[in-house]
Order: sequence, then structure tokens, then C-alpha cells
Amino acid sequence: MATLDPALAPTTTLPAARRNLLLTVHVLVSVGVFGNDLVLLVLGASSVFGADPRTVYPAAHLIAAVLVQPLALASLVTGVALGLLTPWGLLKYWWTALKLAITTALTGVVVLVLVPGLGAAADVASKAPQTFTAAERVPLVLAPALASTLLALNVALAIYKPRWRLRSASDVARRTHTEYA
Repeated sequence: MATLDPALAPTTTLPAARRNLLLTVHVLVSVGVFGNDLVLLVLGASSVFGADPRTVYPAAHLIAAVLVQPLALASLVTGVALGLLTPWGLLKYWWTALKLAITTALTGVVVLVLVPGLGAAADVASKAPQTFTAAERVPLVLAPALASTLLALNVALAIYKPRWRLRSASDVARRTHTEYA
């Protein structure tokens, strides 16, 4: 059995009970985002295969606005809190930096693109459902498929925790020493 280098072993600055509570909330809201993305994927696929846009787009907008958006924001906030309050850090390891980038990008897309876009599509669908071409329905499949793939990558990164560091204390000390020497 491989031993973990003590310098890389995570230790928390939070008491264990609070860290576990924060981690539990983070996992729950992140799984919630993933599950709701899968629901959006099913709605998108049903739309592509001929479901009535008057039912698909209002339902997709409701799910995105009421569930995905707050859960994505909570996932980002709890993930940042975990990064700041544990030695894993936000930008210390590649896996934490990549998870932060993915979560930030997906949250931004949900808030700035997905919810407003589905709201507009729901409005159009309620007035003229026949105006949606097959090509216009495809993004409702592709966006949640891509989001679900990226969320699955986040899960893999969290489980496997590749030890590749972005920077180490010795790198910082070396740079600081040469800058002032």
C-alpha cells in the first residue's frame, strides 16, 4: 500500500465536524446540479424527437431557474469555501484549479445564458410552438450533455485528486529569493 507524503496530506483549518458538514453540503448541491442537468438533457432529447415545445421549454426554464441556478451558485460558493478553508487551496493543485474553473464557467453560463435563453424560448413556445426548427432544438441537448460531462470530470478530479501542484512552497521561496537577491 502506498503511503501518502505528509507534506501533501490534507489537514483542515476547520474543525472536522464543520469541514464534513461543508463537504456534505457541497456534494449534495453538486449532485443536485448534475441530476438536474440530466433532466434538462432528457427534456432536450424529447424536444429533438418531437415533443411539444409548449411543454418542453417552460419545464426546462422552470428547472433551470428554480433548481439549477441556485444549486450551481451554492456549489460554487461551497467549493470556494472548501478551497479557502482547507490546505487543498483554490490554486495550489491542478485538480482544484481545474474544478474551480469548470464550476465558475458552468455557473456563469447557467446564470447569464441558460436561464435567460430558456425563458425567452419558453415565451416563444407559448406563442408559436411551430417556430422551433430541429436545429434550434439541438442546443437543449448539447448544453446539458456538455455540462454533465464537465460535472462528471469534476467528480473524477475530486475522487482521484492528482497530486500535480501548480506551485509549491519551495518554488515560491526560490522565486522570492532570486527576486530580492
